[in-house]
Amino acid sequence: MLDYEKLGAFYLGKRHDMEADERTDDIVLYDSKDLTTHAVIIGMTGSGKTGLGIGILEEAAMDNIPVIAIDPKGDLGNLMLTFPQFKGENFRPWINTRAASDNGQTPDEHAADQAAL
Repeated sequence: MLDYEKLGAFYLGKRHDMEADERTDDIVLYDSKDLTTHAVIIGMTGSGKTGLGIGILEEAAMDNIPVIAIDPKGDLGNLMLTFPQFKGENFRPWINTRAASDNGQTPDEHAADQAAL
């Protein structure tokens, strides 16, 4: 069994060599024993805050660690959505109808595009 497949070891990705500007093969693990009662992820737009948060939440869920996540922007709520079949009609209740209109699409067309994406 690989180190990151063990309970209590949160796999966060691979290290990045800043000088060479490339990803290395060294994995980054977070020991769940280091979790405290509070955490915050702060960074610039596009820096990977949501991706890190999703990774930590998924790892916590696999280890049966309870989480209360406060997400003012609303990015993490979509983690609860499941779509066993990627059909437009399954996505239709969850799409942003304004985004469909802005793209010159009907809501059904936009839902089909989101399902394909």
